[in-house]
Amino acid sequence: MSDPNLIWWIDDWEQVRQNVDQVTEEAVKRVQASSAQARQIQAQIKQDKAVNNNLANFLEFLLKNIKSDDLMAAVYNTFFKVTDPKTWAVYFRKKINNIVIIWFFAPFFRDKINEYNLSNYYDDILPQWNITLGNYLWYIKNLSKKHHDNIPISKESLLNLLYYIMVEFGLLSSLPEKKQQMTDEIKNALK
Repeated sequence: MSDPNLIWWIDDWEQVRQNVDQVTEEAVKRVQASSAQARQIQAQIKQDKAVNNNLANFLEFLLKNIKSDDLMAAVYNTFFKVTDPKTWAVYFRKKINNIVIIWFFAPFFRDKINEYNLSNYYDDILPQWNITLGNYLWYIKNLSKKHHDNIPISKESLLNLLYYIMVEFGLLSSLPEKKQQMTDEIKNALK
């Protein structure tokens, strides 16, 4: 004859085994979900790394091709030096918005923008025609609406940067005695 306690014990053990199987299935589902999420994050990191490499490659190309020390100084003063509008304290940024810097030069280097797969940042605002002074000013006016990092840029530094960009790429003549007049015209055009 069978012992009733033994049957009861076997029934309890079977219930424990079913619970273990159930927990295992839930654990497997959790692990699969975590694994899928990890793969998605890994793919995003790889994509971000590729984009960052492309941004860095374009900036490297740009810095090699800028011949004007005045333009280099204007880029530095506009994007790396920040003045707090409340305290007027000047501080230096550790990280800059690469996309915004590239924006200012993108119309002059369309082939490089395409080569480095950066056109998705600029296509909807990049003029489709030859760059003239009027076209570039239109572009700059519409530029800040897309990627802005809410770090204040000095108007004086920005106007100085625009002046030197326009001189570098032949949109304005380089007459030092006319710089203030041209800067004022740029300022009025951007209002």
